[in-house]
Amino acid sequence: MNSDTEKNREGEQPPARPTILIAAFVCAAVAIGGVIYFKNKSSSSSSQLQPPAAAVASKSSPEKETTPNTHVSQTISQHATTEKTTPAVAAPSQAASDGKQSVKDLATTINDTSKSIKDRKEAMKALARIASAEALAALKAALQSGPDDLRAAIAESLGECATAECTATLLGLLNDPNQAVVQAAIKGLAQQGSPQAIEALTKLLYDSSRSSALRGEVAAALGTVNQPGIVDTLSQAAANISDQEIVTQIVNALGGRNFSETEAFFQTYLRNPNISSELRVEAVEALSHAQGDPSAFLATLANDVDSDVRIAAAWAMSATETSGTAGATLLSLLQAEQDPDVRLRLYQALRNQENFDLGLALATVQKEADPSARIAGLSMLAKNLRDNPTPELRSFFDQTGASELKQMALLGEDPHDRMAAVVALTRAATTPSAQAALVEVAQQSNDPKVKQSAGNIVSGFLGRVQQ
Repeated sequence: MNSDTEKNREGEQPPARPTILIAAFVCAAVAIGGVIYFKNKSSSSSSQLQPPAAAVASKSSPEKETTPNTHVSQTISQHATTEKTTPAVAAPSQAASDGKQSVKDLATTINDTSKSIKDRKEAMKALARIASAEALAALKAALQSGPDDLRAAIAESLGECATAECTATLLGLLNDPNQAVVQAAIKGLAQQGSPQAIEALTKLLYDSSRSSALRGEVAAALGTVNQPGIVDTLSQAAANISDQEIVTQIVNALGGRNFSETEAFFQTYLRNPNISSELRVEAVEALSHAQGDPSAFLATLANDVDSDVRIAAAWAMSATETSGTAGATLLSLLQAEQDPDVRLRLYQALRNQENFDLGLALATVQKEADPSARIAGLSMLAKNLRDNPTPELRSFFDQTGASELKQMALLGEDPHDRMAAVVALTRAATTPSAQAALVEVAQQSNDPKVKQSAGNIVSGFLGRVQQ
């Protein structure tokens, strides 16, 4: 009511002004316009004197396990053809564009322990972007004499620089005695994304003299490089490296990329009978971070013979950033699934799906016998009640759903179930019945965490009501 009134008031026409005042106003406007015109013209002429910033493109022994040298060579060749557009980093001629501080001031900042680490890192990055002989000399001096935490920060900042000198410095730091410096150099090389950087990181990934943890970090770093051939490089590494810890990092690195790039890999990898159940689960869970929509593929895995894979597939579908469109398939799977843990995850996955039959979903939940799975189903319905309310859902929660969740929150045997019931009631708190149930839980619960959680929610919506 108030906002509508305000809009109407804003739309009212102002009363008529005397003619003389209008004439005076017009004259004043003309005078002011003239001043602004000549001022802008002067500013435009001055700005044309400013030159635009120029922009330009940018050791370790192989492992005893099979290293695809021919593939690496092909990959590097592919990079060479796109090198002009590869590094999204600044060139030496951008010295004037990194703020008002001079190279000397920036060099002083990175060594000034009274400055915050944030300010010092920003100064390092600015020097790396400037990439002049003076700027790189300041960074190298700090690398030689500074403490290890400072040296690590400088190594990572060198990823901002695309010159051959910066690349050579980072390659040298891969053999630094300090592990943190080596890890920072790996990140810096990945940020550069140049053919030489990718080749060095690929060799390091296969270097059996290095720790599994470090090689896993190399895999994660390579996964962030958006260049042709990276998916093939990581796919071959997943097939050729036997260390499960490293392979887990590889599949995670692949899982975080766009699914359109990686679908062929996951199709092949997850159907390989020689892959262990543990690695299949890791690979499926990695797709929870995928860019794009992997739900249709994950839905096929939700029918896998391995229950752990089915659980992982349903969980990944519940966690993907993009809402999926496999709701009908999941409802069909729920009808036949015997494992209550899988059903629980399938209900959670349905929360992240669009355009499925809510009436069928409600009927499925009403038949659910396992307490934990039933709460997951009720929570899924509550989410739809909040986002896509229907008379049928509202009637269900008013008559039985809210009351049932209240009893589970107060009397459920499993503490996780009690908290899950509170979460479900929170999702359904658009209805008076769910709000009343939360008030009773906050008042009557003997579980301190449940009591506090429900109390916080009640305080929140009561506060909004009072406002």
